[in-house]
Amino acid sequence: VVGGGPAGLAAAASAVRAGCAVALLDSGQDPGGQYWRHRPGRLDGLPAHTTFAWLAETVRSGATYLPRHEVWTIGRAAGGFAVHALCGGAERVIHGATVVVASGAVDRQLPFPGWDLPGVYTAGGAQALLKGHGVTVGRRVVVAGTGPFLLPVADGVRVVGVFEANSTMGWLSRLPAVARNAGRISEAAAYRAKLATSGTRYRTGCAIIAAHGDRHVEAVTVAGLDADWQVRPGTTETIRCDALAVGWGFSPRIELAVGLGCATRVDVDGSVVVDADDDQ
Repeated sequence: VVGGGPAGLAAAASAVRAGCAVALLDSGQDPGGQYWRHRPGRLDGLPAHTTFAWLAETVRSGATYLPRHEVWTIGRAAGGFAVHALCGGAERVIHGATVVVASGAVDRQLPFPGWDLPGVYTAGGAQALLKGHGVTVGRRVVVAGTGPFLLPVADGVRVVGVFEANSTMGWLSRLPAVARNAGRISEAAAYRAKLATSGTRYRTGCAIIAAHGDRHVEAVTVAGLDADWQVRPGTTETIRCDALAVGWGFSPRIELAVGLGCATRVDVDGSVVVDADDDQ
């Protein structure tokens, strides 16, 4: 199994329970991936009842866990596959009859003037620094883009504004899909309540259209958007900040699957994804 996030842990735990000999490779030190990221050495102190702790313990007790293994390619081999990984500067090859690719996703980014300034982060990068190392990206942070992931990114730092490009009606028009994720709805509501309590600005139908600064981001320009996500004249505003975390959702990491020859297709959001059937 390549990848120690929620999907990789679930696949590895299922294989362990089925009596298979399992090896789980992950680039991180501890399992959890980006979603269940923890600071180094904090794994043993987690509550045993959590889904993550249960999966991690199942894998650690019944599988070979190989941390800090950066898988760079997977090839066909006699009797199955050969997984090529780098660990400590040396290559290691793991052979298996079956391979599960659970390589996760990366932040989708859209360019804008000033997006390459120091102090401009992806939303995932900002959260990874906070969750994995306890480091905040700035003292006055603006969070922008679209999607529910913006809310947890804004938790734990001093945020001067959260700017969601979608409108409330955009979510309401997809209530059946939203209703299937009741747990996430309550989680988002809790984050939203914390922002309201702290007095943080939260605006929908807005986007960052520029970042400003000489050697580091010093301010951003926010603009209102119409139904087609075009800037509405007369709605721009400049906000001073020393960091910007922006994210437009996620795109799957499909390099390993493409290298294996898996078919791909364009998904509804424009991302290229692996064309998996109902049995994955």
